[in-house]
Amino acid sequence: MKKTVLIILVFCFTVSLFAGSGLREKLENKVDSINAADEVKIFLIAMIPIFELRGAIPIGILSYELPVWKVFPIAVAGNMVPIFFILLFFDLITKLFFKVPILKKILEAIFRRTRKRGEIIEKYEEIGLMLFVAIPLPVTGAWTGSLAAYLFGLKFWKSILFIFLGVLIAGIVVTFLTSLKWIGAGIAVAALIYVLIRNYFKRIRNKNA
Repeated sequence: MKKTVLIILVFCFTVSLFAGSGLREKLENKVDSINAADEVKIFLIAMIPIFELRGAIPIGILSYELPVWKVFPIAVAGNMVPIFFILLFFDLITKLFFKVPILKKILEAIFRRTRKRGEIIEKYEEIGLMLFVAIPLPVTGAWTGSLAAYLFGLKFWKSILFIFLGVLIAGIVVTFLTSLKWIGAGIAVAALIYVLIRNYFKRIRNKNA
């Protein structure tokens, strides 16, 4: 039963972890092949885009059976580590990528999607950034939030602070839902369905406008 609840929770928190590609299984197999303590594996999972903290916490609690007081800070720390490097070096990376036509097109496509998803950040700036990161749903999270902070020109240390606050809130939400097991999984499924339906009708309204 624990494994089933884990599957439902992580699916809702991480876009497509349980699609036909078996992304979750591949990740766990890769991580399990590392000769390291479970705490180190949780830290590494939290660093990975898409998975981040919302994948690391359910796996740490339900799969590795680690206590919440240990999983939570490790997952938060792992989720935050890449953010410093993204905000510090993304300008340099962008300049290098823009010199290669194919990489420039890929990066511009990512920029367009991020700007589109980051309306709340554009409107409310740092507070919007915190809320964007705090919502543990697809296309949100610390990785996307840091990219949006860069694109909208938010200051480095303010971005770090409000992304951190967002990560803390997301961690609390994910930990709470994970502790509820089947009830938490049901809430996560309902939230995901709501977001998908809302986005669908929003696209229809934009087309008809």
